[in-house]
This record gives sequence, C-alpha cells and structure tokens, in this order.
Amino acid sequence: MKIAKYLFLLLLLFSATVSVFVATKDGSYTIKKEKTINVPREIVYKYITDKKNWDSINPWQGENVIFTKSELVPNESISQNIVLNQTTNQLQLELKDTLKNKTIATWSTSGTQTFKDKLFSIIGRGSKNDFEDRFEKGLSFINKTLTREINTFDIKVNGFAKRDTIFYIQIPVVSSKEQIPYYIKKNLPKLQQILTSTETPTNGDPFIIYHAKDSVANKFKYSIAIPLKKKIYTSPDSDIINGQINPTGYAKVIVKGNYIHLKDAYQKLATYMRENKLQRTYRFKEIEIISKNSLTEKSASNWKTEINIAARPIKIVEKPKVIKKDSTNTTVTKAVETKKTV
Repeated sequence: MKIAKYLFLLLLLFSATVSVFVATKDGSYTIKKEKTINVPREIVYKYITDKKNWDSINPWQGENVIFTKSELVPNESISQNIVLNQTTNQLQLELKDTLKNKTIATWSTSGTQTFKDKLFSIIGRGSKNDFEDRFEKGLSFINKTLTREINTFDIKVNGFAKRDTIFYIQIPVVSSKEQIPYYIKKNLPKLQQILTSTETPTNGDPFIIYHAKDSVANKFKYSIAIPLKKKIYTSPDSDIINGQINPTGYAKVIVKGNYIHLKDAYQKLATYMRENKLQRTYRFKEIEIISKNSLTEKSASNWKTEINIAARPIKIVEKPKVIKKDSTNTTVTKAVETKKTV
C-alpha cells in the first residue's frame, strides 16, 4: 500500500515537473520550407492564386481548417490566415526567380504553441513537425503538377488558307503580357452574358485580336472578342464595341498547352511563312483563337490556341529580258539596204 502511495506521489511530482517545464518552455516558432519549382515564377503565381486550383494544393484538405484572409503581391507572394485547432496562424508563400528560369518557393509561418503543442513538440509531434510536413506536401504537389503541365504541349503549323468576313464584338484592353489571362477571365464572361441576354448567335470560338505589341515596354494593346453571324451595333458610350475583319488569307498554327509556348509557335509560323514565300498583310494584326482556355479547361495542358496571321504570297516580278544587238548582223543589213538603193 505504501509502495503504491509512493509511486502515486512520484508520478504526481513528475507530472508537476513536466507541466512546469512545458509551461515555461518558449513556445514561439518560425517554420520555413523551401523548394525549387521547375517553371517560371509568373506561372507558379497564376496557379497558386487560382481558386480552382487551391483545393488540390491545400495540404489540410478534408480537415477542420478555415482560411480567413488572403493578401496578394502580384507575382511575388500570397499571405493567408489559417485557423487550425482554434489557433490562428499566418502563412506566407513567397516566390523568387532563379537564373535558370525556375522559381524558388518558400512557404513559412510563425506563431506561439499551445500547451498541448509544446508537450507534443517534446516528442517530435508538435506544430513545427506538422507544418513542415504540410509545406513539403503542398510544394511537392505544385512542382509535380506544373512541371507536367509545362512539358505537355504540341505545336502544329496548319498551312495557309482564306477566311471570310468576320463580324465580332470586343472589349479593348491595354496591359502587360502577364495580365492577358486575367483579362480573358474577366471580360469573356461579360461578352458571353450580353450575347446570351440578347439572344445574339455566335459564329465560332472567342479570340484575342492584337492591335499593337511593345515587347520592350511590355505593353500590349488588344481586344477580347467573340465572332458573330451578323454585324450588330452597340451604344457609343459602351466599353463593348463592334468590329469587322474583311476576307483575307492567313497562315495558321495550332498550340495545345500552356500560353508560355505561344512564343515558340510564332517563331515556327514565321519560319513556315519564309520557306513558303508568304508575307504579312495588315488587314488585321494577329489573332489568337482561344477555343479551350482557362475558363473551359482546368488543366493548362488541355488549352488550345489557334494563331492566325494575315498573309499573302509574295509576288515575284520577272525582269524583262535584255536583247543584245549583234554588230555583225547590223553591218550586213546596212550594206544590203545601201545596195538596193543604188
């Protein structure tokens, strides 16, 4: 009986000692996990800030967590407040470029551990361990997904053809190259809603028509447009205006995959035009038909873009043949003519 009493007192003393130790232990922590993502920073940022993708990225999916606030710094970081086990933590995901056109993603958090977390941390199962595991899981998923998305693409030059008159409505935009997908998602539903409400029939897939490109200043002037079966008229004070492209020939290339591959597609199309003696015309600048885009396809590897450049065959003007006079024949002719005269 005395032995049991002593053991109980010893256990009570041990528990008190552990409780004092845990209570006085510094519970503040900062956790960081870093990973190199094998795609450019702009692509990583677009992916992680798309709400449709967050369910697959979220390493706490299916658990009782709440994200209460998000703050974005374009192409640089995303900050989120997460309520986990009745404790609020701020998560910071930062993106930096590398010299090899890759991205260093750093996911971090800081806070103060509860008594339970401090107790579990003694045996290696506290908040620090959990956040590190979650960050590793999320970053690994992003890298795997985006690497597969970027490397899955196809570019096919589809030759030269002629196109009939195109009527369309458009919303003009001026932006950087990186903002083009954003304005597609913003303006295309607006155009579609107007056409639906007015029961106006369309005539094909939506497209982007470029009016001017300044790659040095990263300033692009273009319109988000939808083709129509007939010409319509819009209000003068509306940001939606009509447009028309007259019949013309065009060179075409089809890209299946992320928009990052459009640059290579333009280069291939330029090579095709040069080899087939085609030259640009300026009845319109450039068109990108976005039949499958971020609004219709979640996976970028399934996006489909058809690039059209107005073109015509180069006219080859033959130089007139120069006939050289034969001095001998000229002399003989003159002699004959003189003889006849005599």
